[in-house]
Amino acid sequence: MLDLIRFAIRQAETGDDLESTARLDDALGYATGRVLSPDLEDKYQLFGGTSNQTFGMFELMASNTHLAISSIFEDFLEQYPEAEVAEARDHFRRLARASIQVVEDREAGIYRVHRLDEEGGIRLANALLRRSAYEPLTTSSHPVTELPPESRTILSRADAETILAGMQLRLRRRKLAEIRRVVEHPYSSESQIQKALTGAWWLFSGEYVGQSLRRRLTRGLELDIPLLRPDGTLHVVELKRAAVKVIQSHRTSTIPAEEVHKGMAQIQNYLKLLDENRDAILSHGVDTRRATAVLVIGHPAFQTEFSETQINETLRVYNSHLSRIVVITYKQLLDTAARILDLADPSAPDLA
Repeated sequence: MLDLIRFAIRQAETGDDLESTARLDDALGYATGRVLSPDLEDKYQLFGGTSNQTFGMFELMASNTHLAISSIFEDFLEQYPEAEVAEARDHFRRLARASIQVVEDREAGIYRVHRLDEEGGIRLANALLRRSAYEPLTTSSHPVTELPPESRTILSRADAETILAGMQLRLRRRKLAEIRRVVEHPYSSESQIQKALTGAWWLFSGEYVGQSLRRRLTRGLELDIPLLRPDGTLHVVELKRAAVKVIQSHRTSTIPAEEVHKGMAQIQNYLKLLDENRDAILSHGVDTRRATAVLVIGHPAFQTEFSETQINETLRVYNSHLSRIVVITYKQLLDTAARILDLADPSAPDLA
């Protein structure tokens, strides 16, 4: 069967049938273990088609609901560390009641002015910022809503764009913390790190507009994280383990270790393939001519014989002699992303 599939691939290539070639190559990859069944199911919508997507949507909604509940519970315990189970249950009941209070009041013909002049902003803050908002006050027969200080600071600008930016920052900080936990675990594999970083293209600064949905752009090449610039050109992210040696001593100085050179050679082969197959890959809307790449490898926590400064300086000297590839550690990547998120915080004071 494998021989027949390879024969069919050669025939499709001879006839310039790129679509058949890609599908047959997927079949061969699955049969030889290069392609996993979840990738095929996602690409070709097997086993239920759109109904399978619907189940996935519900699973995602349930997962996000659990994350939201966990976030609110953590905030409640931070504010009231001595709270008992009954008090936490009452707190969640108040939140659940407050989320539909506006609708019920209007159905009953009751309208009130909230403390903030944007009722929609209050509702967005509760839903999007995932804060313990809507604390009912008892100063009147119809309690008004009040937001925590952080939410009031953001919402005082009465700007929906600012609210969404605050929500995005909160989610990205949580994602950054999750990635950091995976990266700093000494036994995390490349696949575990790749799974944690998938979708977090914003880690690599603001010059990219997103992540390509297609990771296999040509035969024999599957990229870890393919990023896209605004003009459609490709930037390759190659991920290696964090718990590896990054530099080593050499005479009176330091040089990159063997794992770094292996990763660089692998990326060089990738860029060569991308250059050679540029015309075919353009059909996917991705331009690979003179694509660039970054190798993310190692972490100072796993190479204590050298300081973080020594590791960074060695890589900086090494990168200064390269043109299309840059080498960084996971700590450099995550620390830079954290600084970018701090600068983008809409609740932070204006330092200008």
